[in-house]
Amino acid sequence: MNRWPLHKAYFWEQAPFFRVALAFAAGIVVYDKGWMPGMGGIVCAGIAAGLLLLYVVVAFSKSAAFMRRAFALGMCALFFCGYGVGCFSDALQNARWMGRAIDSHTAYLAIVADAPADREHTWKVPVQVVQAIENGHTNVVTGNAFMYVSKEGAPMNLHKGDSVLVPGRWEPIKNMGNPFEFDYATYCRRNNILYRQFCRAGEVRLYGQGAAKELSFTDRAHNWCMLQLATYLPDTKTQGLIQAMLLGDEVNLDEELRQSYTDTGIVHIIAISGGNVLIFFGLISVLLWWLKDKQHFWIKYLMALPLVWFYVLMAGAGPSAVRAAIMFSLLAGSIIFQKNNNSLNTLFGTAFVLLCGQPMWLFSIGFQLSFAAVLSIIIFYRPLYKLLAPSNNIARTVWKTIAASIAAELLVAPMVIYYFHSFPLLFIVANVVAFMFMEVVLWLGMGIIAFAWLPGVAKIIGWVTIWWATYFDNIVVWLQQFNPHSFRRLSLSGFEVVAVYIFIAGIATFLMKKQKAGLYTGLAACCVLVAWLCADQWASLHQQRLVVYNIAKTNRIELITGKTGHVLSNDTLSMKKMQYATDPAHINWRVSKCDSNAYPHIFHVAGKTVLALDKEIDATTDVLHVDCVIINYTGNIVAADLQRVFTPSVVVIGNNYSEKQQGAFAETCKAAHIDCHTVAKQGAFILN
Repeated sequence: MNRWPLHKAYFWEQAPFFRVALAFAAGIVVYDKGWMPGMGGIVCAGIAAGLLLLYVVVAFSKSAAFMRRAFALGMCALFFCGYGVGCFSDALQNARWMGRAIDSHTAYLAIVADAPADREHTWKVPVQVVQAIENGHTNVVTGNAFMYVSKEGAPMNLHKGDSVLVPGRWEPIKNMGNPFEFDYATYCRRNNILYRQFCRAGEVRLYGQGAAKELSFTDRAHNWCMLQLATYLPDTKTQGLIQAMLLGDEVNLDEELRQSYTDTGIVHIIAISGGNVLIFFGLISVLLWWLKDKQHFWIKYLMALPLVWFYVLMAGAGPSAVRAAIMFSLLAGSIIFQKNNNSLNTLFGTAFVLLCGQPMWLFSIGFQLSFAAVLSIIIFYRPLYKLLAPSNNIARTVWKTIAASIAAELLVAPMVIYYFHSFPLLFIVANVVAFMFMEVVLWLGMGIIAFAWLPGVAKIIGWVTIWWATYFDNIVVWLQQFNPHSFRRLSLSGFEVVAVYIFIAGIATFLMKKQKAGLYTGLAACCVLVAWLCADQWASLHQQRLVVYNIAKTNRIELITGKTGHVLSNDTLSMKKMQYATDPAHINWRVSKCDSNAYPHIFHVAGKTVLALDKEIDATTDVLHVDCVIINYTGNIVAADLQRVFTPSVVVIGNNYSEKQQGAFAETCKAAHIDCHTVAKQGAFILN
């Protein structure tokens, strides 16, 4: 008897949403990069609709050739859908976007969009601009922006929901222009925030106070829960940690504590994610303990669904939280309707749904790390767990945590090195400890909120929470010291990250599927990676470059030779602020040390003669031809004298002068036919 030929399904056949999400994400990437300019959302919607219609027509054919064409049409339709969604979500495509008519003589009415954040000298206030007011006439505008309000010794009296009148001195958000810095301007653009302004406290006028009743129910619940935690957790460090872990609000989170969690590889416990949703569902299951019959188990999921979504919305609806809520919803749906659930397909389906609503989350580091961790656990957890599978209950629980930690790290580690240049050496130990801490502390935090109507009980729970959190923090700080300093300065390029993932995929395919092609692919990727890293090391040992950084109120000049940076200027800022600007360049250029020893102020870089000028030109200054002059003093600068004495091709002026002074000097250089590089406006000056 003839049988239907069978073949083992590939993973993209078992998880069809993989191809759907991939084509959709490709459209978002193409829109973000601007590789297809001139295509609006309406045009893309029309093209996608036409392709889908053709797909439906062609898909009715039983011919294999026609089915392949139908598949191609479907993928193209999804691509244009992704492009169109990216277009529709972009504030720049709105006809009333505030950036179309910025005028410094116009006042703007804005609504405070979130709680002001405390900075060293200013308050950072996110606002939503709603009206432009000029000569008594108002125009409806739309757009999100940042206001930086100087402190001037006065407290911040603005709250979320307040309406304010602000000046029209909006300026585009731009980067500092230092090498390898975080692209803050692009990050803000993807969140539809393109403008900012710096103003004094007296220039911001309160137009109307936001009434508490005007806030959404989730916002009011969030504020009430934040207040209870602040009331019963007097320790500020514990208070900020619990508020971040339980409510997703990091406004009070201690930065040193965050760094300790990052260095030990457990910073993920701060974000609202699947662990929070599981613990929240556990609480609901406890409350529904009387539903013991497995046939009625679906009722728990049905009742939990709205509560889980309410919790996620109350906690700020971050990417990892929404991802966890959607995955829980799909899991609950499969249980309620008694359908088989494919974890891999559920994950990619969740990604597709998320990107439909927030396409620019595709570029969010939190989104990428969250999905990489879940994908890694889905693929690698079971094979790792089966390696031991101890019989003892306690040992089995510990091994489950270890296996899940190792599984998640396999795909997350390359991304962590790429984005954060670090790798937590003791992540296994830290994650086992964090697993026990997280569940207990979340239960304690929920206990404070639940018993807030009994102040005595809530206060006792608060004391226990502070003791427990402090004890755990001490363990984390102790573990942090075992992470070598070199593991906090790792660097991988985009090409090297791809090679790492090919290596992981190849070796995993060989070990799990027993396919030799995977072994050969993994070993080939490993060889390419090692060769590329050796080439990077050789380049760093033989490099020579000059950098004048763009750092506020100081002129940082470095001559980098090999792996040593020679500082040619006096640093006046704190070490923390200096490292924030210089560390990305040092890590990516593999600079291992910096010295400020005496160094000649006339030197050669890339075949050019450079002079770091330390004093004003006078009659005793010798005539000397140089290619580049860096102004390394504070005083009078005469462009004509620079041209007469040094005849430079370019003059570099840094932040030892104000931005206004740099602009004025640039104008005099232009009149003297000298090219002038102003660090404040043009970013860091780099000579290779």
